[in-house]
Amino acid sequence: MRIGVVAVLTALMCSAAAADTPDPSGVLQYPASFFATARPATAYDMISRVPGFVFDDGASARGFAGTAGNVLIDGQRPTSKTNDLQAILYRIPASDVERIELIRGGAQGIDMHGQSVVANVVRKTTASTQIVVDITNDIWTDGHMMPAASVQLTHRTGAATYEFAIETSNSYDDSVGHGFYNVTDVASATTRHYDMRYTNWGLGWMTTGAATVPLWGGQFKANFTAQDSPDRSTNTYLSSGDDFLITDNWDSKRGEIGLHWTGPIANAELETLVLQRFGRDTDYQVQDAIGDFETFWQRNRTMESIARATVRYRPNAALTLESGWEGAYNQLEGVSTYVVNGSDVALPSANANVNEKRTELFAQAVWTITPQWKLEAGSRFEYSVISDELQSREFFYPKPHVLLSWSPASETQVRLRAERVLGQLDFSNFVASSSLTSTGVGAGNPNLAPDRHWQYELAFEHHFWEKGAISLSLLHEDISGVLDYIPVVTASGSYSAPGNIGGGHKNVVDLETTLPLDKIGFTGGRFKTQTIWRLTGVRDPATGETRRISGVRPRQFKTWLTQDIESLQSTWSVFVFTGWNEGSYRPFLQSERKVIPTYIELQWDYKPTPQWMFSVAAKNVGRFSYDNVTAFYSGLRGSAAPTEITEFNVKSQARLYVEIRRTF
Repeated sequence: MRIGVVAVLTALMCSAAAADTPDPSGVLQYPASFFATARPATAYDMISRVPGFVFDDGASARGFAGTAGNVLIDGQRPTSKTNDLQAILYRIPASDVERIELIRGGAQGIDMHGQSVVANVVRKTTASTQIVVDITNDIWTDGHMMPAASVQLTHRTGAATYEFAIETSNSYDDSVGHGFYNVTDVASATTRHYDMRYTNWGLGWMTTGAATVPLWGGQFKANFTAQDSPDRSTNTYLSSGDDFLITDNWDSKRGEIGLHWTGPIANAELETLVLQRFGRDTDYQVQDAIGDFETFWQRNRTMESIARATVRYRPNAALTLESGWEGAYNQLEGVSTYVVNGSDVALPSANANVNEKRTELFAQAVWTITPQWKLEAGSRFEYSVISDELQSREFFYPKPHVLLSWSPASETQVRLRAERVLGQLDFSNFVASSSLTSTGVGAGNPNLAPDRHWQYELAFEHHFWEKGAISLSLLHEDISGVLDYIPVVTASGSYSAPGNIGGGHKNVVDLETTLPLDKIGFTGGRFKTQTIWRLTGVRDPATGETRRISGVRPRQFKTWLTQDIESLQSTWSVFVFTGWNEGSYRPFLQSERKVIPTYIELQWDYKPTPQWMFSVAAKNVGRFSYDNVTAFYSGLRGSAAPTEITEFNVKSQARLYVEIRRTF
């Protein structure tokens, strides 16, 4: 069987190599006509159909350079951080897209922002005005619903584009449903059983706008976003004479203003960016049980200011030189209280007032050595000062990177990458936190340092049969200062806190395939898979033994089967996800979370005209179970025995999703 698969792949490579000549740009072009049979409604629909491409929404870390997703719009990364990339692509009508470019291994004049492969959405320049109204509703089997609606306006005239959107937003947890909660006392071998119901919902709003106009020989863009995202969850536990309730009310408010200009300066191109963000998160948790009334309240105010300038110079068609600077100021003011039966409990780092001043210098070159070989190399140099009320700490990290790509044919590429990546500290880890439904109250840690990763990656990518692709990447990471959990012991109790626990490693195998099915008679069909294996290791500070890094999911498998039926102006699809599991290894507890069995989603899209789209989906048809088993220890794990074991299990609900979209 293995020999047969290898033979097929070899034949595909040879056929492509014989038919194509090397493409010096490293760019594959997909015009709007490539997607016509699918009748896409948005740019995101088109992106999801690019062969061999898996969308990445980007990270939520501080700063700008290290948070990029893998999609550009008109050759530029979207300025906004609050407004996520997927939402931006949903707001671009497919009729406004001229083509999508798949850029592999870098391209002259394109800032890849640390990505090896990016997609570039190139919009039309013709004058137009479009209004899009979108209405959706999620309906669960118990009858509760989560409706949402949006109105989007895009006006293009000449070289100027104006965009505005206002929408409601909903939040929910796929794990809502009924289940059980068992608490086992290890010493007495007795178990208390509770019937449980878990509910979760949130209804918020967001408004965003942007104006892009010609200015000083270049292009200027201003954008804003305002957002409010509340969320409420309730866990109800029922047992004869021992009922209790846990509620969690969370609210997140965000505001953002961005200014961006790109244009020529002498023989070079200058790109400048200014971004200002504000945020406020509040969390109020209550546990109401017989003889035990607990409350945890927290408020975090955040502020981020970013300024960035990049100069690109192309001395010739084969070489692009880039250099620049980024400066950022971040601040968090966090306050928390924990009260048990009317008495305040003193938490380690219950309050925090921390700020970071960070500057980064960077330089890199993209060199097309020959039409087949391309080299991207450079380095970033980051210096930061993190200060709180008690101390000030300085950090300096060089972050070199090199990416070598070989393209024996336009549809085949092999990439080799080596890079030092610096993790971003989450300022919320500096202040105490709580999850009364699972791990309890945790301490903050003002002495955190970023984790450092040396990454080495080998990737192979091949496109075939116009719409087919296969890619395989092998990644190895050597990690210093792994972020996990450390013990904090005080007069009020023993707590787990985020902390650096030493060196570790991670190995990742990522195999992705896209197979068009027309050649086997399944007209308009496409079969797509993504399989990821992750193997991690770190020495546990509590036991001294090597174990997995907390929160890393060892494996995942996703598959999509779709068919475009032109005669019915429809597309149907089946999505299957085999679930996940992950462990958490804290000093005084150990938990294992998993989602089983398979998640299944069935969807049908009907697009009778370019202006109308109707979508119906049956989601979570298999009704997965969310299971969380936690062992609590009387002391440090490895030197103490477990005293209590809890199991939280919820059988989730299937839901019906409906959407109506109208473009004017």
